[in-house]
Amino acid sequence: MDALRGVIDRFEGTLAVIVLDDAQQLLWPRASLPTFAQPGMAVRLCLVPVPPSGDPEEIRLPESTPPAGTAADLPVKARYEAASDRWELTLANGSILNWPAESALCETAQLALLRLVVDIEDTAARRKRVQSLLDDLFGNSGT
Repeated sequence: MDALRGVIDRFEGTLAVIVLDDAQQLLWPRASLPTFAQPGMAVRLCLVPVPPSGDPEEIRLPESTPPAGTAADLPVKARYEAASDRWELTLANGSILNWPAESALCETAQLALLRLVVDIEDTAARRKRVQSLLDDLFGNSGT
């Protein structure tokens, strides 16, 4: 799995609560969000391995680079859990995210970057689906 998708659900103090499509919740520092990120916006998370040397020149970024101002990176500690065949990602604030193992990192325990990208197109598509559901339930609201 190349990415996990979700939505910025709400802000709680200095944290953004991100609810992922697989029902996980992630607490992301608000100060580390892209500047225009707001509750209700769709996001995509991807994992960027950091080489054992820690040399930023060796970091392999995903092929597609998001538009300026739409992405933010946070360092995470990645630990492979063989029993459940998943990666456990731990943010500095203690928030834990389970990542499917098919996105294999190089080592069984290493540092990685968790990249959050605000997905404008997915946000529009999700809002359109919600509006369609509301129209189906309550009739066309004229919007």
